[in-house]
Amino acid sequence: MIARDAPELVVDERHELIEGAAIPAGIGMEKLCDRAGLAHGRGAGYRDHERRRKTTRDPAIIAFVIAPILLAGLLSAAAVDERAIAVEAEMIEAMGGRKNWEEARFIRFTFVRGDRKPSFSWDRWTGRLRIESRNRGGVPYVVLMNVKTRQGKVFLEGRPLDGAELSEYVNLSYRMWKGETYWFLMPFKWLDDGVELAHEAEETLNDVVYDKIRVTFDDGRSPGDSYLAYVNRETHLMDRWVFRLNGGAEGDYRWRNWHRYGGLRVATERVSDDEIIRFEDIFVGASLPDSIFTSPEPVALP
Repeated sequence: MIARDAPELVVDERHELIEGAAIPAGIGMEKLCDRAGLAHGRGAGYRDHERRRKTTRDPAIIAFVIAPILLAGLLSAAAVDERAIAVEAEMIEAMGGRKNWEEARFIRFTFVRGDRKPSFSWDRWTGRLRIESRNRGGVPYVVLMNVKTRQGKVFLEGRPLDGAELSEYVNLSYRMWKGETYWFLMPFKWLDDGVELAHEAEETLNDVVYDKIRVTFDDGRSPGDSYLAYVNRETHLMDRWVFRLNGGAEGDYRWRNWHRYGGLRVATERVSDDEIIRFEDIFVGASLPDSIFTSPEPVALP
């Protein structure tokens, strides 16, 4: 696997899903077995090894038996990683390339799911964020905060909030931002630290060949969460993702209607058997009016 910090996977307001080998000299046999995945009852290979220990303790014989297994496992893992890295690189390039992603300072979009339509304006470099949405009662509010400090201001129908009410809205807004930006930008998030990629298989569906990439996280914040991405071998774009979360939630969505905004290419629809999630009012660029992040008043957008 290759490891990169996956975004914390969260729920939205409705509690839905909104990231050559050689044996080292002097290594002990227990560690050798561990690295081969054979120790601590991990498989039949270890049980065979235990039976051999009953008849001999000659380390040369044991090494002769175990070393090929270990070497094959290490080489196989390396091959899987290289393939996942290659698929990732082609996908990132097809979506605009790493340089354009790094230079895309400002991103704006509206997340349309059912009757929910929160809009997000995000300064990726400084962490400034503006959210315009409505609460469960249909009352409009504006959030001006920084996702790095998790501090900010909230205006409910123009009225500034404070105390516990302010904290509640700021915390909710942070979770919304994490969830909805992951829905919008998931393929680019493969570049984050803490992300683990593994090439699981290739599969042909409707005459289209896909590389299936398993996306998991090693940062401890999303244990058990797993995503399977279907990357089109011809276009190098992710056509589908299937996820299973530790809490039991599952999903299967096709990524459709890829368009270019600024220097990036993004899909504007997520389609399942039950719903269509759309992304509207999309902007990707190097500048936005500063008042977007400082004033709760409506601001004309590009």
